[in-house]
Amino acid sequence: MAMSSFCTVLDGAKTGKTILPGRYRQDRDSKQYGTRFVPQWKKNHDILSLQHKLPRGHLPPFVMDLLQEATDRVGDEQLRRIADHFAALPEVKVKDKDLVAPWQGAEARAEELLSRPEEHVRAVGQAQKDGLEAIKAQVVRVYDLFFNMMREPRASPSTSTGTGTGSGAGMGVAGGPRRKSSGGAVSGVSGNVVAFTTRSIESRQDQLRRMSREFAGGPSAAETFAYSREEVARLRASYAYLYDWTRKSCVGGSRFPWSVAMRDLGDIKLKARKDFKPISQDFYEKMSMRKL
Repeated sequence: MAMSSFCTVLDGAKTGKTILPGRYRQDRDSKQYGTRFVPQWKKNHDILSLQHKLPRGHLPPFVMDLLQEATDRVGDEQLRRIADHFAALPEVKVKDKDLVAPWQGAEARAEELLSRPEEHVRAVGQAQKDGLEAIKAQVVRVYDLFFNMMREPRASPSTSTGTGTGSGAGMGVAGGPRRKSSGGAVSGVSGNVVAFTTRSIESRQDQLRRMSREFAGGPSAAETFAYSREEVARLRASYAYLYDWTRKSCVGGSRFPWSVAMRDLGDIKLKARKDFKPISQDFYEKMSMRKL
């Protein structure tokens, strides 16, 4: 019967015959003839479906399966080494003074201007304070959006649109051995948070880019006219780092400020150390390594 179906498909362009949908589903789900099996080295863990492992009979193991097993062993070993390395580091309990300095300095300057007797000076101080309050509101709003995104349940296999098998596929939370994706919840910043790393690399990148755009999109220039655009970016990043530390659910800081303001935080830190060397974008691109 399987040979008959094969010949029908093969000659379909000439005869006009096609396989009935019911017969196609029957063959597709068959343990003997099923074609939905995807080998481990090619599997997309974000698309879950019924899969039957195809027996190789007397044939030796396929070379790609052997390479996948070797890769898993080496990957687990490296992940354990990374986990041991970070476990030996002292726990960070002190905020980075360089990263909070822009925000604290701006608050101090605004308060100093507000304490002056001159009315026009106090007006400037009030404008700066209002700008800082607008930046605060923007950071808090995006912070809540960010962790709501982390809590979003994974899409079901029938509605999932992810197709990638990026480096995140088949990996668990950083710091432990590689685990197959299960879509289950893990203990996170706010408890019972679905592991963000179980989603496809494309999905994670799209969502993080959306959060970065949302973060950099506010507050409006009318609310922060007392500061330049560059100053707003620095103050926004500095307060994101400071606010993240104030949250009781993530003492020591989470990934939030680094996900939405990595470049500005790096700029603040490097300028505080006075050992950075600025380069243009085209020169930066020449130093990046691309896959061939």
